[in-house]
Amino acid sequence: MKYISKIVLGFFFTATLFSCSDYFDVDNPNTITEDSFWQNGEDAFKGLMASYSALQHSGSMGGTSTTNLPVRSDTGRPNNWNAGAQALQKLSFNDNTNVVKEKWSDLYTGILRTNQVINNVPDIEMDEEEKTLFIAEARFLRGLYYYWLFSTYNHGNIIVHLTVPNSKEDFAKPLSDREEVLAIIIEDLKFAQENLPETWEDNMLGRATWGAATSVLGQVYINEHEYQLAHDEFKKVVDRTDLYQLTPEISWNFDIEHEFNSESIFEVVFSAVQKAGSSGYVDDGPTGSEGTTRARTLAPGPAGGWRIVMPSYWMTMQFREEEMDPNDSRNEGRAFSLRAEASIAMADDGTTFYQKEVATAGFNNNEASYLRKYQNHWNDNDGLGQIANSGINERVIRLADVYLLYAECLLQLNGDAGVNESVRLINLIRARSGVVQLDPIEYSSRSLMEHIMWTERPLELMFEGHDTRWVDLRRWDKIQEQYDRLSDLEFIIEEKVLRYATFDDLGVTTLKEYGEGSDAYTPDTHNYFPIPVDETLTNPNIGESSSN
Repeated sequence: MKYISKIVLGFFFTATLFSCSDYFDVDNPNTITEDSFWQNGEDAFKGLMASYSALQHSGSMGGTSTTNLPVRSDTGRPNNWNAGAQALQKLSFNDNTNVVKEKWSDLYTGILRTNQVINNVPDIEMDEEEKTLFIAEARFLRGLYYYWLFSTYNHGNIIVHLTVPNSKEDFAKPLSDREEVLAIIIEDLKFAQENLPETWEDNMLGRATWGAATSVLGQVYINEHEYQLAHDEFKKVVDRTDLYQLTPEISWNFDIEHEFNSESIFEVVFSAVQKAGSSGYVDDGPTGSEGTTRARTLAPGPAGGWRIVMPSYWMTMQFREEEMDPNDSRNEGRAFSLRAEASIAMADDGTTFYQKEVATAGFNNNEASYLRKYQNHWNDNDGLGQIANSGINERVIRLADVYLLYAECLLQLNGDAGVNESVRLINLIRARSGVVQLDPIEYSSRSLMEHIMWTERPLELMFEGHDTRWVDLRRWDKIQEQYDRLSDLEFIIEEKVLRYATFDDLGVTTLKEYGEGSDAYTPDTHNYFPIPVDETLTNPNIGESSSN
């Protein structure tokens, strides 16, 4: 059951500061204020659900962030008419770019709501165990929101709020050093890890668990190159086979029928039918929805979509060239691997796409493939029908991701001695998708790490999580190398089918990508988003150090 999305939040508290005359300074008896709220356990639960609902917003996991950010990495490409997505791939974004402003605003909205829970629940008369649990969930969410801000903006030097602002001065805080921010994130996640349950009953699925806190903590450590600490956290999850197992089919991780499955560690709950709204966009107001904009944003034209973002040409060729296991009966008569078929749609893959033969699904304007992950591609129309949004849950982190991160830790810590166990985990993922198994004898720690970077993680996890691929490339210090590599590639589309250009194509117009990014990339400027202009213009303390 999509329980969290079923909590209809008719209100949530924000702090709006303004001046007015005493004439208007009267109490509205119909208004729920912060002083009149937070009276009992029911209020605490509503406040907690409001903290979860911020996950659905466009700047976190509900729209622009999840659909547009992949074009900054090597997995996505923008259509040539969308300026916002183009700016991300060309690295021409700035502090006034919409996604830069929207993500900052939406994540701090989530932090405000978690702080209201953390600050108010201790004073409510309610069961002490339940009180601790609510605070642990709020601290998990606060740690997660801060981690996403930390890994996205200003090299991790961001603003920290640990209390609810009560004045204009409380809002206008200076930036905190990344080390201080990191310590707060780790403290929140550790508290959550110690106090969250391993599982929830069916009517509470979607709430944070021990495994979610542990996995995100491992992500924090590995991206700080703390491989031993990351290894220890990931191992806790890998060893819990009673809690987490790979699903039989990779496609189960992207559809609506298999939400909260054995592989899912944390996912954001969406619904296209609960509070469907009229705008088609996630919004707390009466016209908002509980769905994501992914459906319309990524669907092809014949399905009523805008196809703003698509898989990159390089990513499409990665799927086209993935070698299937001839001994797997599931591959009989199949054009491409199960992993390819679950992830993208190509004109010659032999499937149906939005109830049409796939070749008739579009593929105009030099479009080589469309995303199938998290899309309602079994429907006839994804953008012009009664519901223009998607109710498929977004999996923030799943076991296959943890397996690959754990394998990376093994290789970094143990060198060639870590190859056998790393290959074992990788082969579990590959076997699930019917692709050929790796032979550990053929790999050193270095060559296996190359395989993880350029084959396994992009094929398995493209367009998943919170800017996962960009964070990977930055952790490996491979952004410039990959941009340069991809900008040298040339492609040709013939009869809607993509291929690499060859010497026989001399004189033929070819397609290229990532050239502008390759030329423009500067780590200090592009590894992170800048502080949004809205913040720098309204906060006089930006640039000062913080004592928090």
